[in-house]
Amino acid sequence: MTNLMTCETSEFIEREQIVDELQKVLASETFARSQRMSRFLRYTVEQTLAGRGDCLKEYLIGIEVYDKPESLDPRFDPIVRVEAGRLRAKLREYYETDGRYDQIVISYPKRSYAPLFHRNQSTMAPSAGDGAPGDGQSADSAKSIAVLPFVDMSQNHGLQYFCDGLTEEVSAALAGVEGLHVVARSSVQRFKDNPVDVRQIGHELNTGSVIEGSVRSCDSRLRVTFQLNSCVDGYHIWCDTRESRVQDVWAFQCEISSAIASRLRSSLAGAA
Repeated sequence: MTNLMTCETSEFIEREQIVDELQKVLASETFARSQRMSRFLRYTVEQTLAGRGDCLKEYLIGIEVYDKPESLDPRFDPIVRVEAGRLRAKLREYYETDGRYDQIVISYPKRSYAPLFHRNQSTMAPSAGDGAPGDGQSADSAKSIAVLPFVDMSQNHGLQYFCDGLTEEVSAALAGVEGLHVVARSSVQRFKDNPVDVRQIGHELNTGSVIEGSVRSCDSRLRVTFQLNSCVDGYHIWCDTRESRVQDVWAFQCEISSAIASRLRSSLAGAA
């Protein structure tokens, strides 16, 4: 696996991470409507990854990206300099909006056409020495939680009504836990049927953990699996499974929501 050392730090970034970031930027709304700028970005990143960053000069880019003739004289045709300035501005716009939670950042120093790659410092969890709690969470997010919509994993996908009701019950039960802040369901709803890294969800919602779960059915039984996941590192904190016959759906939802609330109440009491 090929790694690259950034020019600004001594950290190594995997080539695959940079390629993934490039594709993410190119697919964004900011770049999707600008074919020439996307071509500029793709070409210079690919050349740099191939070890030819030092060869990225105005003349070469003008010919390879903008289809200029070999007689191009950059002194009289500033297209590359102008487009490079636009590209820097568009990248800043992207990383302030769609890409604000991307793990890798692509940037271009002034008077250079070779991109730099570095980790997005705003997405890195603060350390205990920065004044945050020892688990790397901020004081506000450490005691906040989001309940993600439960996923219907039944064969016929006919349990959506149960999933929606269960999500609502769990949110309501957790809202009654003293000292715990629960993200509003309307704020979480956009993640339904849209898998997103829980670390990104934590940044977007300013929450330290999330409840995720799924529902399956077999014959006349329902199985619900649910877990508490950390938004700091993306790992499971705990996981549980409950089963019941499909008789009293409401009672089963209450049983699960009460179990989750009790477990979190105990966690908060232990941390006090």
